[in-house]
Amino acid sequence: MIRRQTLVDLLPGLLVVAAVCVLAPRLAVPSTYMFDEVYHAYTAGQYAVGNADAYVWNTYAPREGVAYMWNHPPVGVLAITASILIWGDVPVGWRFASALFGAAGIALVYVLGARMLGDRAAAAIGASLLLLDGLYFVQSRIGMLDIFGTVFSFVALGCLYGYWTAPPDRAARWLASTGIALGLALATKWNAAYVALLCGLVAVGRAAGLARRALSAPDDGLARAGLRSHLVWVPIGLGLLPLLVYVAAYAPFFAVGHGADEWIELQKQIYYYHTHLEATHTYQSRWWQWPLALRPVWYWLGKGGDHVARIYGAHNPFLAWLYVPAVLWLLARAWRTRRALAGVLALGFFGQWLPWALVPRIAFAYHFLPAVPWGALSVGALVAWAWRRGGACRAIAALYVAIVVGAFVFFYPIWTGVPLTERAFEWRMWFPSWR
Repeated sequence: MIRRQTLVDLLPGLLVVAAVCVLAPRLAVPSTYMFDEVYHAYTAGQYAVGNADAYVWNTYAPREGVAYMWNHPPVGVLAITASILIWGDVPVGWRFASALFGAAGIALVYVLGARMLGDRAAAAIGASLLLLDGLYFVQSRIGMLDIFGTVFSFVALGCLYGYWTAPPDRAARWLASTGIALGLALATKWNAAYVALLCGLVAVGRAAGLARRALSAPDDGLARAGLRSHLVWVPIGLGLLPLLVYVAAYAPFFAVGHGADEWIELQKQIYYYHTHLEATHTYQSRWWQWPLALRPVWYWLGKGGDHVARIYGAHNPFLAWLYVPAVLWLLARAWRTRRALAGVLALGFFGQWLPWALVPRIAFAYHFLPAVPWGALSVGALVAWAWRRGGACRAIAALYVAIVVGAFVFFYPIWTGVPLTERAFEWRMWFPSWR
């Protein structure tokens, strides 16, 4: 008979396997590029065959309907490239890396969530609910970059929690691991600059507090040792290491023959692109709409007889609508006694969502994705708390989970392109803004 501790030890692996089993079916649908796969997946295929033109801004794809993706750093594209080298330049090859990262993200939410919450059951519920969020589910099944950046950012903040709770003179390894994860996130998408800046402010603030302690109490050996460690490791861990990881991500860029001058100009072109983007899109949305699940992204349309197949990047609404209340509830509970949890949760959810209010360029629902694991983890903590209270609270918790599962099953066809009659499709369009 398997011991309980053995099951606990096996749970991260079991979550990965379960997540892959949920994410993998219909991964080859559609058989053509959908949405930004015409940039990301196509470019990954060109990386796979060693096309040097695919890395730079001043070249053009040789056929219609696709384009080289140079306006983001390459880590996410390289992950898709690795998948293509294994599976071929086919739909499964374009999307399997996303599915694998999405599954790994589920396990990481459990592992790091259990550490931060001090509650394995709440973390397991949160990780399971995350898999049932349609936005996370769909982004884990498409050859785009966002799931990679989301996982790296979550790991960075999990490491930041380790730093925040470690003795100040033993912060080096946590600062280094935070910096490496931030470097990978930045080398996927520059969106991670928000969370990187906030992590830096946390470390600088802690260093300033140690400096005040050391000056006011010269005999405080812990403060002095912690300050020395911070003076060395804050610039190394949160400055040098992310930079080295970022530059290392461009190793294939240099390997195909591009030089340092081109690399510098490429960074300028990326910056110019994102600061001068004036394009609009039918499915763009505003930051405040995202946790309300008001405006999904229509990724693909297929037709066959009297049936239609569609894929939307859309939340499970019963999860999304509870994210903000659940995060606020958990912040209130953690603020007095668990400042590190409160701080990391605030950075993870609000710090990766609210800066979009200041961004003038167009944005989409998937830009909310890095905040979603923190929302799901908070909902998991709320469900676990309600279950343990028993009585009516337990019944409500069970009913809520049943509704979320039912909604996942109900919306599954428009997240995976299952053919539906027009009437069945209409049943799933709850709001005019979903069209």
